[in-house]
Amino acid sequence: MHLPQLVSVIQATHDFTQKFAVQQVNSALTVRNWMVGFYIVEYEQNGEDRAQYGAKLLPFLAKSLKSNNVKGLDERSLRDCRAFYQTYPQIWGTLSPKLHEYGDRQNELFWAIVKKLDHAIDNQYAPDSFPPEILLSHLSFSHFIELLRADTPLKRMFYEVQAIKNNWGVRELERAMNTMLFERTGY
Repeated sequence: MHLPQLVSVIQATHDFTQKFAVQQVNSALTVRNWMVGFYIVEYEQNGEDRAQYGAKLLPFLAKSLKSNNVKGLDERSLRDCRAFYQTYPQIWGTLSPKLHEYGDRQNELFWAIVKKLDHAIDNQYAPDSFPPEILLSHLSFSHFIELLRADTPLKRMFYEVQAIKNNWGVRELERAMNTMLFERTGY
């Protein structure tokens, strides 16, 4: 092996592993945001002190998280997480096995939530979307935020298909939605 070949092999290895690491981080953050959305919805529906906070839940929660050094979850992000969970409940199917494998065995609240999700999601699968494994492996949370702008499930699925099939970044997806590709193609 000559020096230029060594450099080339190291560069290719670096590029591959860096891309893989970025995909894993994006996937983990997408999962985190889905779970945050679930926790918020669960609290809003069943929290014992929810009436105390009422409509001020998200500002209060954002402020509390910030004071606990949790970054990236401001009020707008929390609203997006809630909408993400409500629009894509089927994602739980991909998370459940991982959580059962890696979950905190000591945290009773965590396992109570896992059990409740297992039961609830069995009755809520959204057939008007891709299987969750495909969505999570091809789309970042930023893609999902753009997809939430679609006003019908059919339109959202159209853009899911296009983004995955054409390997669109977020900007391409945003451009397609802003130029009304769905409407222009006659769907």
